[in-house]
Amino acid sequence: MPKRWPFFLVFFIAFGLVVAAGLSSFFKQEAPHVQPFPHVTTSISTGEEQSATLQTATTQEKTAPSKLWYRNRVVVLTYHHVTDTSAQRYVIGTDQFKQHMSFLFENDFHPISLTEFVRFVETGVLPTENAVLLTFDDGYESYYTHAFPVMKEYRFPSVNFSILGRLRDTEERKRKNMTTPLSRPQVKKMLQTGLVDIASHTYSLHDEKARNEWGELGPETAPVYVEELKRLEEEQEYRNRLYVDFTMSRVGLSELVGKQVQAISLPFGYSNDIVLDIAKQAGYLFVFNSNPGVVTEKVNPFSIPRYDVGIREVDVPKLEALFQTVKNEVEGDQ
Repeated sequence: MPKRWPFFLVFFIAFGLVVAAGLSSFFKQEAPHVQPFPHVTTSISTGEEQSATLQTATTQEKTAPSKLWYRNRVVVLTYHHVTDTSAQRYVIGTDQFKQHMSFLFENDFHPISLTEFVRFVETGVLPTENAVLLTFDDGYESYYTHAFPVMKEYRFPSVNFSILGRLRDTEERKRKNMTTPLSRPQVKKMLQTGLVDIASHTYSLHDEKARNEWGELGPETAPVYVEELKRLEEEQEYRNRLYVDFTMSRVGLSELVGKQVQAISLPFGYSNDIVLDIAKQAGYLFVFNSNPGVVTEKVNPFSIPRYDVGIREVDVPKLEALFQTVKNEVEGDQ
């Protein structure tokens, strides 16, 4: 009898392969569809957890109801020097300034840019509720070192009314007997963020001078006493002095910022018919003073009011009281 074991060996191997293939197909059909394991966040991989947290926070910001204080109005706030090392009158401490900005953010106030403000004054269109314009007078370096970093965190735009004749060419250059002003490089760095506008606070008329023969002082933007001639300057002399200064400031600042400067803040808030007439002749379209008041669509662009809150006496409760007064007046007008 011939040896048949090779034949049976091949047969059983083939049979085993067929059975194995069938079982595999059966289990594939009957096995339930199992969901993949969820991602487990560990200390090594936290990207998904952080993303979820940010999405939750964003959702909360979008769904949280905002507080309405007023519409179709702008409250213009004025600051000067932000520091803890000065005993001057128009100074606010660094922590106090941070508290002011935090109050605005937490209470749904919306600082707008000078461009948005100008559009409102010109057209009456203001889609932003609870609008605020943050302004700074004098062009101090503390605006760059202490105020701007805080506002940048909140993405708050602001306007700095600078005295062009005092700006430093470099940060190393010093100015004797005066609070350190901004430098041109600092200005350009801030302009690049899109959060800063620079406007005029005159070229060099921010001091006080004698206004009569007895030496009583008044703003340089008022008629001054000419000691050499022993008389008050005549009207045309006064006009010429203002025109030269206002024009030098506007032209110089326009070159610095790369666009036409159209706004000026009057030192000490001093204004008269001649000052406003010369401001127009020098090319300004918007003049800010220091009279308290809310800006509406009917505002005179050459008499824009502001609230001076950049002093130590104005803490957060007083700032809140100011806005509450505005809110009450708006509700009373309705």
